[in-house]
Amino acid sequence: MIAILGGGLCGLQLARRLVELGIAHAVLEGNAEAGGLCRSMRSGDYSWDLGPHGLYSKRPGALACCEALPLRFGRLKRNVRICHHGPGGIREVGYPFENGLADLPFLQRIECVAGYCRAAGAAPGRAFANVQEWIEAGLGPGIARHFMLPYNRKIWDCPLDRISMDLVSEKIDPEPRWTIVRNAFFTRGVGRAYQANFLYPEDGIGALPQAIAASLRGSLRTGFRVRRLEPAPRSGAWRIVAESGESVEADRVVSAMPLPELLRALGEPSLLARRGSFLANHTWFVVVGLKPGRDFARFRDCQWVFFAGPEIFYRVSFAHNFTPKRPAAAVAEITCKGEAAALRPEEVASRVVGDMQASGMLRREDDAALARAHLERYTYPIQSVGMRAARDEVEEALRLRGIHLLGRSGRWDYLNMDGIFMAVEEFVKARLPAVLAR
Repeated sequence: MIAILGGGLCGLQLARRLVELGIAHAVLEGNAEAGGLCRSMRSGDYSWDLGPHGLYSKRPGALACCEALPLRFGRLKRNVRICHHGPGGIREVGYPFENGLADLPFLQRIECVAGYCRAAGAAPGRAFANVQEWIEAGLGPGIARHFMLPYNRKIWDCPLDRISMDLVSEKIDPEPRWTIVRNAFFTRGVGRAYQANFLYPEDGIGALPQAIAASLRGSLRTGFRVRRLEPAPRSGAWRIVAESGESVEADRVVSAMPLPELLRALGEPSLLARRGSFLANHTWFVVVGLKPGRDFARFRDCQWVFFAGPEIFYRVSFAHNFTPKRPAAAVAEITCKGEAAALRPEEVASRVVGDMQASGMLRREDDAALARAHLERYTYPIQSVGMRAARDEVEEALRLRGIHLLGRSGRWDYLNMDGIFMAVEEFVKARLPAVLAR
């Protein structure tokens, strides 16, 4: 029997494939509801997600397993903006930032374009040591100053000179110089074309893991918060013990739970010594629901907006712009660090409401019927310098013990949803036979 630790999207999709293959398994999920970061939350009449989710991919066929589910999907044209503080007040700038340079004041536009062209000409093909060096020397001082440095310092709970270039190579496609010039002064491009449209379940992103869980024939156990893993009496087997004291024995383990928590549960000194190599963001999500008949004054047609300015949040998504089934609500995201780490939930919610008013989104505080904060841990695995080598060492040590890592949190891979489905498929086709043969 295979124990899958973690019932997020990765763990559920792996279980779905094991059901199809007729392989005995159990999914052990610590929360009362499966889905991980793909859960849809509910507060009274308001339904909302843990940040913006959209199904898209530049890899053909990557989402076929989603589209095969018994769900109704809407096809949405992406409308994403950046809130820019500059001369004359707040401006709405196109996203990605290098695509929206035409929305900047003229002098800032010149600064960004000239700086980018000088940087690209001075260091063609240069290998950068970390994200901070790439932003400053690769993108130029204008783009760095007006967006990339303040935004990235705001979102990451880690100094930028400690984040490796894996973040850029895996998530960001730098533009050639001619594209930057074109976007600033001539015809604006669409940015990353494969992201221009996306699928979204009409009943919310939480409908996706729920549909997968419904196919698992009872193998999902929620409320099973792993406390420790220990060798079982049977040779080569593991006993997984929950905080409640109940336990499950398994011949093999696939972990999609946060890697630092897995190492804690194992408790082996040699593995615990590596736990500090795996840094992560923890995130406050604050939902602000409007009273019936009220609307947002700014960004009202966007799905989500980025903030590099004085607001406590770095991103806000508008739940009602993903599906018409939802009343008007915005969800703000704040990395739980510095000031935000010291605030109580009600204080975080109050600060968000105030900053939404200051940025012109919320007309007045009285428009809000609901403001509620929720803290979610391990939202972003940080691709820190040296992490990959530490991960490879830990992964091999665990593989020899019959424990296999998979997914965004489980293997510390910064994956989008399409990447999760592809990682599961690769595991099933390329690694599972060796797992079963052990």
